[in-house]
Amino acid sequence: MMENQVAVGVYALVAWFSLYLLIASLLRLWTRTSHLPDAHRAHITESFVSGVQGAACGIVGLCTVVTCKHDVMGAKYPLAVHYSSIGTAYFVYDLWAMYRSHAASKSFVKSQLECLLSYLKKDLLMIVHHITIVLVLFPAMVYHSPMGHFFVGCFFCTELSTPFVNARVILSRLGLKKSKIYVVNGLLMMTIFAMCRIALFPIMYAAYLSQQTKAPTHIQALAKIPLTCHLSCLLVLAPQLYWLTLMVKGALAVVNAQSSELPVKDE
Repeated sequence: MMENQVAVGVYALVAWFSLYLLIASLLRLWTRTSHLPDAHRAHITESFVSGVQGAACGIVGLCTVVTCKHDVMGAKYPLAVHYSSIGTAYFVYDLWAMYRSHAASKSFVKSQLECLLSYLKKDLLMIVHHITIVLVLFPAMVYHSPMGHFFVGCFFCTELSTPFVNARVILSRLGLKKSKIYVVNGLLMMTIFAMCRIALFPIMYAAYLSQQTKAPTHIQALAKIPLTCHLSCLLVLAPQLYWLTLMVKGALAVVNAQSSELPVKDE
């Protein structure tokens, strides 16, 4: 089984790189984006691939949750296992894609080492997030956790907000930051982000407690969950709270900016 998973991961890694190169080529040919700076096209390409991954992962997550909801502790879903390798390959690829976008925006940097250090400094939180998912979260959830795949599906559902996050970047790079579609997408982004990346955690615990009848109290039932599971939840939840705060601040800034641009009526 492990050999099959490695093979799936290798094929997926090739597919992610190929999709990136395909989109990058199409953007150079599209008249609307052909004149854009390399940094803008790099960010659009990275965001497009990220949106595809988010949609795919979220759909797999929803299928897994629906299939396994009858037995959150024991039910298994093979597609969740296969997608774990695809997702791992994506986060490995995305470390490179993020660096490409950063390097394209730092054309004045003199050396590769200087550019790499600048990348590590600027995107350290995101880099740690990716490495944690690849080395800790996916292996712990799929291969080492005694829990069912219902919880794996819930973690996959956190990616449902990703297409909206990346649509925001794409619209911004296309010069549509003041359009109505940008505002609507921003509202959907914050709503789905809060639901799928923050509210999902208490929902997971509630689903577990609703089916856990062996322990006399909820406290004892929670104590039976491996510490690694609690830590994994905290590791994933912490940056989500930080990013939601940034989204809310950004939304308030947009609203304030639009309010200041409204004409003042003479009394």
